[in-house]
Amino acid sequence: MEAEVFLLTSNAFHVVGASYHSTAAEIFDLVEEAGFSALVSEAELHKAQQTLLTPRLRLAAEISWLPELSDAEISTVMSAQGKFAETALLDFVGNFAELAKANILADFCVRQSVSEEIVSALLKAWEWIEPDTVLAFLRSTRRAAGMPDPDAKLLNTCLHDLRGAHAVIVVASVLGGKDPGSVMRMLVDDEVLKSSPSSLLPAMVKEYEKRNERILSTAAADISDTISKAKTGSLELSAGLIRIVELLQEWSKFARPIAGFYRWRGHSEPRTKALFFEIRSYLLDLVNNENKLDEAKKLILWSGAFLAETEDLKKVSDKDLADIEAVMADQQAAELFAPLAAACETAKSAHKEFSKVVIRSGVVTSAPNPVGLFVSTLEGYLAKGGDANLAAVASLDLSLSFNNDYDDPEVAYKLLQAVMHRLKDCAVSQATMDRLGDDAETLFGNWKIPEIEKQKGNRSRMMTLVEESILIAPPGLKTEFSTLHSALTKQRRDTRMKLVGWGVIIAIIAVPIVLSNSKKTSSYSSSTASDTYRSSTTSANKPFTPDYSTTSNNSIHVVPPTPVDTRSEVKPLPGVGQSLNRSELRYCIFQGKRLDLLRSLAFTDAAVSSFNALVSDFNGRCANFRYRQNDMDQVKSEAASKTSQFMTEASTIAKGW
Repeated sequence: MEAEVFLLTSNAFHVVGASYHSTAAEIFDLVEEAGFSALVSEAELHKAQQTLLTPRLRLAAEISWLPELSDAEISTVMSAQGKFAETALLDFVGNFAELAKANILADFCVRQSVSEEIVSALLKAWEWIEPDTVLAFLRSTRRAAGMPDPDAKLLNTCLHDLRGAHAVIVVASVLGGKDPGSVMRMLVDDEVLKSSPSSLLPAMVKEYEKRNERILSTAAADISDTISKAKTGSLELSAGLIRIVELLQEWSKFARPIAGFYRWRGHSEPRTKALFFEIRSYLLDLVNNENKLDEAKKLILWSGAFLAETEDLKKVSDKDLADIEAVMADQQAAELFAPLAAACETAKSAHKEFSKVVIRSGVVTSAPNPVGLFVSTLEGYLAKGGDANLAAVASLDLSLSFNNDYDDPEVAYKLLQAVMHRLKDCAVSQATMDRLGDDAETLFGNWKIPEIEKQKGNRSRMMTLVEESILIAPPGLKTEFSTLHSALTKQRRDTRMKLVGWGVIIAIIAVPIVLSNSKKTSSYSSSTASDTYRSSTTSANKPFTPDYSTTSNNSIHVVPPTPVDTRSEVKPLPGVGQSLNRSELRYCIFQGKRLDLLRSLAFTDAAVSSFNALVSDFNGRCANFRYRQNDMDQVKSEAASKTSQFMTEASTIAKGW
C-alpha cells in the first residue's frame, strides 16, 4: 500500500461520502450524486463504489478509514485536515479509538516530516489495537449496511498490510526530517525498553533497512575492497586503516539507529555481523602473519565501537582486545628483557674473563666488561620496571653455569650474592628468594669445603679457613661451619684422639659435599648418548603466537597460528630406536633445552611433580633414537641462537605450575 494511496482523502468512504452503515442502494445514490458534482472523476467514483461493494476490498478500506468514530467525529476530522499543529493534533486524537487514531497520525506523517512525539504516539496506538474489538465493530456496521460479516483471518491480513503501509509512511517522514538517525535511534531504544514493544516497530525497522540497503551494501563492498588492496600491497596499510574507519563511520551512521532492536531480539543484525567478522579476519592476519599489533589493535577498537552493538559481538571484541594487549605486553616485556639475556650470553661466552674480573674487581657496575656490562644491564632492566622474578632466574642460570659448566663455584657464589643484594628491594616472590638462598648455600659449600679439605695436613691452616668461612657464610651454613670449627679445636687439644677427630672432620666435610652435589644437576636421556641438563633460566622474548581463530559459530577460540615454515616441532611417538625426521629431532633437542631451564623454576612440590611429568614424557619419546647427521647439525645450529626463546618458553610453562 503506497503512502499516497493511504491518504484519508483517498479512502473510498471519503470519495463517495459513505458511512460504515451505508447500504448498497445508498452507495449507488451517493455515487450518482457525486457524479453530477464533477468534483471527482468518474473512474475514481467507479473504483470507490467497487471497493465498498466487494467484501475483500471493502475490508481494507474499512480498517484504513476511521473505525469506531461517530459520523460527527469523522466529519470533524476531515474538515480539520492540514489545520493542526503537532501538539494540537495529539490532544485532538487523544480519546479516539486506537485504529482511527493510528490512521489520523499516519495521514499527518504523509503530509510533513514529524517529530518523535508523533511517531511515538503512532507506535503506542498500534500497541493497543485489538483485532477482536475492530472485528466486532465491523460486524455490527456491516449488518446494519446489509453486508456479509468480515472474515477474521482476512482482517488480520489486512491489519498486517496496513501496519506495513504505516511503517513506510513513518520511516519516510523521519528520514525527511532533521537528524533522522538520532530520531530513529531514540524511537527504537525507547520501544525496546518496554516489556512488549509496539507491533509497528519490526515493520519500521524492516522499512528503514530497505531504504538504506544500497548505502550499507556500498560501504561493505568498499571495506572488502580496501582490505583486499591492503593485503596485496596496492594500498599502504596506514591509508587502508584510515579508509576503513571512514567507511565504518558511514556504516554506523545508518546501521546504529536500529541496533537496539537487534539487542532486544538477542542477536546481531546479519549484515553488521558479517562485516564485523570480515574485519576481524583481516586483523587476525595482521597479528598472526604480519606482526602488526598496533594496527590490529586499532581495528579491534574501531570495529568494536562501530559494529559490536550486541552482546555476542561485544564479547568477541573484548576478548580479542584483551588477547592482543596481553601479546603486546609480552612483546614489550621481551624487548625489555632482551639486553639482559644478551648480557648473560656474553658472560657465558667470555666466562674466563668474567671470572677474572669478578675475583679482581667484584660484581659492581664499575667493573670492567663483561662484568660491568652484566651489572649495568641488570640494574637498567630493574629500573625500567622489568620482571624481578625473571631477572632473578636469568641471573641464577648464569651463576649456576659457572658452578656446573665452568667448575668455578667461587665466582658463581659471588655473582649470586651480588644479584640477591640488588634484588632485596624488588618485588621478587618469596619462593624465588628461597630458591636463590638455597642455591647460594650450595655454591658457598662447593667453594669453601674443597679449599678446607685440601689443607687436611695443615690443621692450623684449616682452622684459619674455617674461621674465615664462618664470617662470610650464608646464615644457613654458619652453624655447620661452627660445628666444624669446634671439631678442629677439639682435635688440636686431644692429639690422642687424632684418628677419631679426623673421622669427624671427614664426616662433617662429606655431608655438605654430598648435599651440594645433590643440588647441582639433573640428567635426562636423549638420542643414543646421555646429555646432562643443568641449571635453568627464563626469558620473555617468546615468538608471537596469539590465541585467535575464526570459527563457523563466530566465537573465538584461543589457538596458536599453524606454522608455515619448515622449522616446526613435532612430538615423536613414544618408543625407542625410532628414526626421527628433522621436525621430531627439533622437538627432542629444543625440549631438552627447555627442561634444562625448567629445573631451577620448580619451587614447590606441585611444580616438581609437573616437572617430573615433563621429564617422563620426554624420556619416553627422546631417550633413544636414530637420526641423520645433517639434520642434527641443522637443529643444533638453530638451538644455539634460541636461548632467549627457550628462556621465555620455560618461563611460560612454569607459570602454569
